[in-house]
Amino acid sequence: MKFFEDRVRSSKWRGYTLYPTRDADELPIHAGVYAVYFDGDLVYIGSSSNIRNRFSGHAFRYGYARNIVTPWQTIPDTVRISLKVRQSKTRGDWLMWEARLIWRLKPIFNKKLVGRGRK
Repeated sequence: MKFFEDRVRSSKWRGYTLYPTRDADELPIHAGVYAVYFDGDLVYIGSSSNIRNRFSGHAFRYGYARNIVTPWQTIPDTVRISLKVRQSKTRGDWLMWEARLIWRLKPIFNKKLVGRGRK
């Protein structure tokens, strides 16, 4: 994780907070790769040709018991959900970035690339 954090600080990654401020409208409309964090812990890495649309498609919503329902799990509404996004200018670059990051960091909610050396 330290490697990824150092790379994020020194590269073209940009941070966004989804909850509690819910500013998903500020997400880029461009293609790229994104990393999802719950209270600072990396939980998911994904990619999309339109990042804002992707998060419109994710079912982040408030539940009945002071919780937030996400595509991965239901979490308390006190958890801060944040994203780090890297936009791509070349078509398809984000797919390789996603595969490499999943392979290297092994986020807990990624099911892709599980079969190779992941326990």
